[in-house]
Amino acid sequence: MSKRQANPGDIRQQANRKSLVHSLAFLADDFRERIRHNLRQRGHRLQTAHTKVLVHLDMEGTRLTDLAERAGISKQAMGKLVDEMEDLGYVCRDPHSDGRAKTIQFTQDGLRLLQDSSAIVDESWQYYAQHFGAARLEKFRDELHDLYTVIRQNKGDRP
Repeated sequence: MSKRQANPGDIRQQANRKSLVHSLAFLADDFRERIRHNLRQRGHRLQTAHTKVLVHLDMEGTRLTDLAERAGISKQAMGKLVDEMEDLGYVCRDPHSDGRAKTIQFTQDGLRLLQDSSAIVDESWQYYAQHFGAARLEKFRDELHDLYTVIRQNKGDRP
């Protein structure tokens, strides 16, 4: 009696469902695209790479070396992104209190970008809640954040 071979399509579906990589990547891409599209609709000229500056820049300003370290990229790469964001009018460089370095700060346009981004994130969550249910979505978001926190705290345990 011969063993029945598994259908490769079934194997792939099972692997995708177990691994979460496909699902999480798709959700992240959808979320980013919604934000990018809606920011452009509101007149912002942002590239995806610029988010490395936005998510790591403190409201009181941040030194370039700290931005690069937080984003996990070189100081030179972060400097290029900051230059681009400065050309777009979203950030500026101000002298740091130590007199040696400069602090990257949000401009008024940068603060408007943050406000618009926050509103778009809320709109995106509302869209997802319409299709998934508000309570389920909130539970999913909370559980995912808890998992993120645990993994981040134990990132030294990675293989």
